[in-house]
Amino acid sequence: MEYHLTKKTITGTRTVLDTCAEQSVDVDLTLPDYCPDIERILSCTLEPKVYMNNISGDRLTVEGSSCVRILYLDGDRGCLRAYEYAQPFSDSLPLKSAVDDYYLSVEAKPEYINCRALSPRKLSLHGAFSLCAKVIVPGALDYYGYEDGGDLQVKSERVAASSLCGLCSDSFSVQEDIPVNAKSGISAVLSHRLYAKITELKAIRDKIMLSAELKVELMYLCGVENPEAECMSYTIPVSRIVDCEGVTEEAVIDGELGVLGADVQLSDDTPDGSQLLLLDAKLCFGALCWVEKELDVLSDAFSTERETTLHEEPFSCRSGVTCRAYTDVGKANVGVDEEIGRVIDVHCEKLTASAVHHDNATSVYVKLCVGILYENGDGEKRYVERDAEFSYSPEPSGCEEILRLKAGLDSLSYRLTDSRHLELRAELVYRLTMCRRESCTALTSVSAEDDAPIRSKEGALILYYTDAGESVWDISKRFCSRPDEIIAENGLENDEPDGGMMLLIPTA
Repeated sequence: MEYHLTKKTITGTRTVLDTCAEQSVDVDLTLPDYCPDIERILSCTLEPKVYMNNISGDRLTVEGSSCVRILYLDGDRGCLRAYEYAQPFSDSLPLKSAVDDYYLSVEAKPEYINCRALSPRKLSLHGAFSLCAKVIVPGALDYYGYEDGGDLQVKSERVAASSLCGLCSDSFSVQEDIPVNAKSGISAVLSHRLYAKITELKAIRDKIMLSAELKVELMYLCGVENPEAECMSYTIPVSRIVDCEGVTEEAVIDGELGVLGADVQLSDDTPDGSQLLLLDAKLCFGALCWVEKELDVLSDAFSTERETTLHEEPFSCRSGVTCRAYTDVGKANVGVDEEIGRVIDVHCEKLTASAVHHDNATSVYVKLCVGILYENGDGEKRYVERDAEFSYSPEPSGCEEILRLKAGLDSLSYRLTDSRHLELRAELVYRLTMCRRESCTALTSVSAEDDAPIRSKEGALILYYTDAGESVWDISKRFCSRPDEIIAENGLENDEPDGGMMLLIPTA
């Protein structure tokens, strides 16, 4: 015979796509007529942009472009110039199954780019970027209980568990007119970099209120006759209400905000003739939302009447999911191979971050590829890239498993320590999602042979002296007696009697 166990579930996550595919960039191009000839290439950067991502059935479609930005000195006056070339890409990725509700994360990360000038107007570009995508859907985590009573006695393990109560993904545009304060006017935009930072996440029923900042860093040329490079930064507040079915006020929100791509155009078309920079950025937000529950997981059983067969499996779940935002400052020293006359721009070209947990402490490691544009002592413009490494130790959270780390650079400043070295000051913002892991042995089925013999009873009561650390459940299972009857017969207050205590064990 098979005892009827009650199947129960909590909601966890199931990953139906987790991939990173390298996309190549191979282009031979000729500068358009409006661009001056190239005297010397200073830098060549690759910025992949995602314009559209869409899930239909069991496929994810991603469309975007790989934008190559070339910073060079022209052949006429040795002035800074910039040229951008965009090559579209499209990819269709299969999912393990069709999905309805999902969390989607798409990120295009530059890997490398090589640029070679074949002539003052012709370039050969070779590089690659990684298109990374992850799709998460709700997944059922099963466990069992027993509620029928009768001869089967059961023991349950109380387990704290984090249950998924909602997940969502949202892509949206941010458009902003940025006023220009350049005294001599902007003649060309050389580069732009964007960073998105979540400042607050608040849940109301079935919705998430997102507050964030979008920081824009720009380098541009001022003037026409003798253009000079200048830099500015601009911060745009972002607020949005995102639908997230199932989320409630007490939920822990594991949210992520990223920049898929952006364009900046210079405009003089204003009533007063002033200049504006027109920003059009595409942002994506995704969240996994968790609530805490307590589960009674069936972990042991026996029958007072027959020999039983137990089938066990390990049960494991997340518990105590936390998502915290941190801001930390680190310093590092970098140098160049010649004397610096003037620093034009210092910026982050690439950021990689990782986190490890050991000895009840968490460490976050960050590596920056820093681009330095400067003039040497002879007034010649130079560009170099240097790596800078930082480490941070966030305060303990009581968790030991790292689920996700999302890091970004809030600011990067510098000071010259001597004629060839800079001290960098990096202010890093990161969100760290962690949890504990709760595990136990769980029963999945309990059975007894239909023709199994009935257990023999040796009198109505047995006199028994307990061993140290022995529980009522251990004793009742040994003598095939009901635990509640042992407790009642002996007036026990809990399941753990003292060692050497005399107990009366009912068996009838």
